[in-house]
Amino acid sequence: MERNAERTRANILQAAIKEFSEKGYAGARVDCIADMAGCNKGMIYQYYDSKEHLYELVIAHEYRLLSNIEAEIIQNYTDPRELLDVIVDRYFEFLVNTPDFVKIIMWENLNEARAVRENPALVSVKAPIIECIRGAVRRGREEGVFREDANSKVVVFALITGAFSYFSNRYTLPHVLNVDLNSPEFVSAHKEIIKAGIRNYLKK
Repeated sequence: MERNAERTRANILQAAIKEFSEKGYAGARVDCIADMAGCNKGMIYQYYDSKEHLYELVIAHEYRLLSNIEAEIIQNYTDPRELLDVIVDRYFEFLVNTPDFVKIIMWENLNEARAVRENPALVSVKAPIIECIRGAVRRGREEGVFREDANSKVVVFALITGAFSYFSNRYTLPHVLNVDLNSPEFVSAHKEIIKAGIRNYLKK
């Protein structure tokens, strides 16, 4: 019984990720989630209380996937310059392999971050990468390899916007610029621009 309940919860969550990523919070339907999960609507409310709560859990789940990768980076890289380069690489890999994450965060921005504003716990899930970059910038300043007034928030913003915008525009820019955003050469070039920009900002 317990295993069945866990499986049902997992099926509902995966169905919700698909529904919310395709339609956003306002357009998503609990009936559609139930159909995809192979259960009745009542079970969704039994396990997740409400559509709003389920949506918040979906956002937390997607952020947590990224945080798991960030935790591995924190454990294996200590040089601040190398760490920041690796973060750019891994963040790109994550966005390539997790297209639903991009869509869900885009919907939440269109929704003016209502769920994130009303539930501070969602923001805390993202803390590992922010703390990781803060620590790297702080160590770089202490070791004399980064400028003394380097601001970690600037680095975080440059990383996230530089990488995320690449994927949030993946359907329009190929037509506008006549480029293949899936080309390994183009991806690599864009990553190097982000890395170079961060390095240039941080250097003494």
